[in-house]
Amino acid sequence: MGIVLIKRVAAIITLFSMVSLSTLGTAGAASANNSLTILMYHDLTNDPGQTNSMTITADRFRLDMEFLQEFGFTPLLPAELVAITQSKQQLPAKPVMITFDDGYHSNYEYAYPVLQSTGMKATISVIGHNIHLATTTDAPSNSLTWEEIAEMVSSGVVEIGSHTYNLHNPQYDGYNAPNGINGVMRLSGESAKAYRLRVGSDLQTSIQLITQHTGQQKVLYFSYPFGAYDSWMQPLLNENGILVSTLTKTGKANPAASLHQMPRYRITMQQSVSSLLRQTSVAIPAIANVSVNGNTTILPAYQIDGNNYVRVRDVAMLLKDTQSSFDVQWNQNVKQVELKSFSPYTPTGKENKPMSGERRTVQSLTDPTFADGSLHMVAAYNIDGHTYYKLRSLGDLCGFLVAWDGISQTVMVTA
Repeated sequence: MGIVLIKRVAAIITLFSMVSLSTLGTAGAASANNSLTILMYHDLTNDPGQTNSMTITADRFRLDMEFLQEFGFTPLLPAELVAITQSKQQLPAKPVMITFDDGYHSNYEYAYPVLQSTGMKATISVIGHNIHLATTTDAPSNSLTWEEIAEMVSSGVVEIGSHTYNLHNPQYDGYNAPNGINGVMRLSGESAKAYRLRVGSDLQTSIQLITQHTGQQKVLYFSYPFGAYDSWMQPLLNENGILVSTLTKTGKANPAASLHQMPRYRITMQQSVSSLLRQTSVAIPAIANVSVNGNTTILPAYQIDGNNYVRVRDVAMLLKDTQSSFDVQWNQNVKQVELKSFSPYTPTGKENKPMSGERRTVQSLTDPTFADGSLHMVAAYNIDGHTYYKLRSLGDLCGFLVAWDGISQTVMVTA
């Protein structure tokens, strides 16, 4: 889970569900079709006014990673993906590959801490020439340095791939070529021998620099600059041990078919991970017994993907006389739940209302929750006009501890 905000400890609440955890379903979560979602990022910024098709805010990236963490996605690095396919193992239930192109300094400054705090991992394909200049000269640069890259690699959170040494259209300052020949595409009239000398030597230089400066023994991943594919490139990748490559076309990847030329989803301010990977699940009505300071009551709940989801106002009502009481408001203007921890809760009369006794298909919320002045992406569903959260998620947001006792099958909450 996210960083637990421990603010006070006062009472023990015991929650256990009376329903079976079987016959649950989540569309898009199973690995039966061997599909893999690959996310594509480039640069991050703290200035919302500087976002574009290649740049999102650091906060948006954090919300994306929180979503993946909350819904149990498994991040895969190229080395892990290769190991899975070569040993013929199945992909995890919810696999995702997080990729960055180019090698911007913001990958270290903003993305790296978020990856560490959320348990995610990312692959960064770097333009070797830019990294070398940022490391060896005093010229202003927006690129990573080898020192920063080595630190990330040593953490196990990041794997480095090649985005060429210097074939990302340097003659056009990194922009698309007016003649349409981009990246590693063959030049007009270029022979296969000349192509191999020009592009092959560039790839070898890229790989040598990465292994020399990062401590990474192999380079397994290549990201095509501009997503511009050329069939002459594939033999060079094979000869240099590159086992995984990606383009920029949109779609799900099928690693069982090939680890090369895999499609990715570009994440922008308009395309969030929570909307791209919105969860469709079966919600099963549940009756949960709750003991608060010796007083037992029944809390309406839904079982969704093996977890109890409870109405946020029911929990607020439950804790309103404890030291961890929190307030709940609905911001109609932005369609957003707003929570304020350690604040009195005023009942609305809508708490603990009977639920429908039918199973239903539900979709996860795509908008974050506003808690104590900041946005957080947590696992939540809106069912019949009520927002349902996991108790652990609410505990992280509002300052009470949640633990799972596997022996008694009990959720322990300290408020």
